[in-house]
Amino acid sequence: MKTICIDAGNTLVKVAFMEDGAVRSLASYPVDDACDLLNGIALLPRADACILSSVSIAGREVTDALSQKASYFLELTAQTPIPIRNLYKTPETLGKDRLAAAVGAYGLFPGKDILVLDAGTALTIDFIDRAGNYRGGNISPGLNMRFHALHDHTKKLPLQTQTDDYLLLGDTTVSAIISGVQNGIIFEIDCYMNHFVKQYPELVTILTGGDVIFFANKIEKHIFAEPNLVFIGLEKIIEFNF
Repeated sequence: MKTICIDAGNTLVKVAFMEDGAVRSLASYPVDDACDLLNGIALLPRADACILSSVSIAGREVTDALSQKASYFLELTAQTPIPIRNLYKTPETLGKDRLAAAVGAYGLFPGKDILVLDAGTALTIDFIDRAGNYRGGNISPGLNMRFHALHDHTKKLPLQTQTDDYLLLGDTTVSAIISGVQNGIIFEIDCYMNHFVKQYPELVTILTGGDVIFFANKIEKHIFAEPNLVFIGLEKIIEFNF
C-alpha cells in the first residue's frame, strides 16, 4: 500500500511518502510556507490513500491537493477509529502526534508493554500496555525549550544550544547550563525507564522525535530509536480505516 502521511506540528509540516510501512521520501516545510507545501505535495507520486495529522494547518487548498493524490483522504481527529484503545480522559486535547506514535509503537511491538519517549519541542512520555490500551503519559519541556527558558526568564544566563561536549558537573556558567539541561533530560528518561521496568519487566522502550539522534547514544539502557514512529502510526491508522 502506498500512502502520503502529513504530520503538521507547531513549526514544521513533515510530509512522508510511504510504501508498505517504509518511508520512501521525506520532506519538511515551515508551517507558514503554504506555497512550498502545496508544491511539494504536487510533486509526490500518486498514492492509494492520504492522511493528515495537524495542529497547525487547515484549509481547502491542502485537503484538495491531497485529495488529488489519492481517492481516499483521511484527516486524523479525536473521533477517528484507531487500532488501539485510547483511555485518555480528554481525547480531544491529546496531541495527534502522540496518538499516532502510540499506534505506531504498538504496530511495531504488538502484545508488548511499551514506553514511547518523544524528544522534540516537548519531551513526552507515553505508555501503551500489552493489551493495546493507550494509558496516557506526561509532558515536560524539550531540549531547546529548556535552554530558552533559562535565558528568557533570567537577566544574565546566556542562551546555549545542544552539544556532545558536556560534563556531569559544569565548571563554568555556560557548561553548567549545558550539563544541567542535557543531563536533566537524560536522567529524567532514565528515571521513567527504571520505574516502568519494575512493574513491566519485559518493557519495550522506543525513542523518537527531532532530538532522537542526539539522545539515542546517551541513554545507557537498551532502547529502540525510530525517527519515523509518527509516520508508521499514521500509516497504521489509514490502513485501519481504508
